[in-house]
Amino acid sequence: MEPYTLLVVARTQSLAKCLRGALGAEQYVIRWASSSAQALRLDLCPSLLILDSPPSGGARSVARLKRRFDAPLVALLRADQSVPDQVDGSLPRSCRARELAELIEIMLINHSPYMICVDDLSLDMATRRFQINGTVHQLRPIACRILAILMARAGQIVPRDELFRRVWHTSDGDSTRALDVHIAYLRRELEDDPRRPRLILTERGIGYRLQPPN
Repeated sequence: MEPYTLLVVARTQSLAKCLRGALGAEQYVIRWASSSAQALRLDLCPSLLILDSPPSGGARSVARLKRRFDAPLVALLRADQSVPDQVDGSLPRSCRARELAELIEIMLINHSPYMICVDDLSLDMATRRFQINGTVHQLRPIACRILAILMARAGQIVPRDELFRRVWHTSDGDSTRALDVHIAYLRRELEDDPRRPRLILTERGIGYRLQPPN
């Protein structure tokens, strides 16, 4: 899988360094620019822009970056700032690194050119078709979204509560039985032996992990 390129536009490098710790190093290349003016001079095709919105001129910075780069933009906003036009996602500057990492993953899935690829696995988000070992599977909508999140974090554990929250947009832990039902469906569709899964693994007491075939 080609790594995603994230362009962080912030006055200091602290945000870029924080993201390097929160995101998988093999899946993301993080570049930093100290201002929108510096970012515009970069010969770069980022997958996503992250703007630490300045105290003033934030809307102007967003407009300049969106004109230059064909990529979604996440803005980190101060308490007294409203969300500028053309911003695709936003969080308060006080957010935790894990919250920002989750939003980044969601934005990359939602704004992907429909295809998510990991090794020999590919998922077409537009048609909900998943290909593995030359076989194409047509997936249900919710199962497709679960698989997309697991593929975006291939090889890493995705906690059950996080996975449920991001798919159903709720934190009602009592309803996670629905997650088990869709995981079971994915295993029936994709695994050679659903009782002994090798692709979608359970990390007991924690969550699930997608393990691409060797």
